[in-house]
Amino acid sequence: MNKGPKISDAEWEVMKVLWDHEPMTAVEVLGLLPHDQWKQKTVNTFLARLESKGIIVSKREGRANVYRTLLSENQCRREEGQHFLKKVFRGEVAPMMLHFLESEDLSDKEINELRKMLEDKGK
Repeated sequence: MNKGPKISDAEWEVMKVLWDHEPMTAVEVLGLLPHDQWKQKTVNTFLARLESKGIIVSKREGRANVYRTLLSENQCRREEGQHFLKKVFRGEVAPMMLHFLESEDLSDKEINELRKMLEDKGK
């Protein structure tokens, strides 16, 4: 498993905004987060942490830093997924899939998509 940077739950919220709307300033990031839960200083702190982890980069443009992602959402999702799989399901995919299949309601479309993915994986 690749030992990529760990992203906290709150950092994930900031990253989702960046992935969806980059490049952005810290003020713009705050504007797309729930105002009752976020303050500018907190956003600035998380952006600095994400930059120090090598997940984003900033460039000074005028009076503000503009942030861009260095890692894609899929790259971070893959790392987080591997960590979760190892931590919670001892690295075993089948028990994880069974857990979610048994505990979640799936539409016919989702079931067909899963069936196709498994068939493709078996080839």
